[in-house]
Amino acid sequence: MSRPVPVSPIPFLLLALAACGGGAPAARVTITAPADGDTVGPGVTVRLEATGWRVVPADGLETAGEGHHHLFLDVDPVAAGDTIGRAQGIVHLGSGASEHTFEGLAPGPHRVIAVAAFGSHRAMPGVARDTVTFTVRADSTGASPVTP
Repeated sequence: MSRPVPVSPIPFLLLALAACGGGAPAARVTITAPADGDTVGPGVTVRLEATGWRVVPADGLETAGEGHHHLFLDVDPVAAGDTIGRAQGIVHLGSGASEHTFEGLAPGPHRVIAVAAFGSHRAMPGVARDTVTFTVRADSTGASPVTP
């Protein structure tokens, strides 16, 4: 008579975890500065970080996993898959930069939304966006503030 051989469930659990996406992190863009709720001067530098995709200069192409940043200041972003046009409040970082300084912002609350886009400037589907709100304090230099 043969005896059943005990089988450990651990290898099967590890295989299931690997199959469920325990590998690469989800694609997203993160605003690392300013922090949400910060109070800043009229010049504020927005710094960005990409996870799960690579930042490259805009080249007019749509290469999977590659793109560049766009910032929407005090305007609503386009839907995923739509082309990002040129308009007031939209900044294209087509050079592949991961930061942008807004100068002379009007005092008061502002909202910036970071969106990843292909080299064709089409908003990348499947890449999570990030939103930060901040407040610009009154300019102490007496300079006239401008709106985005």
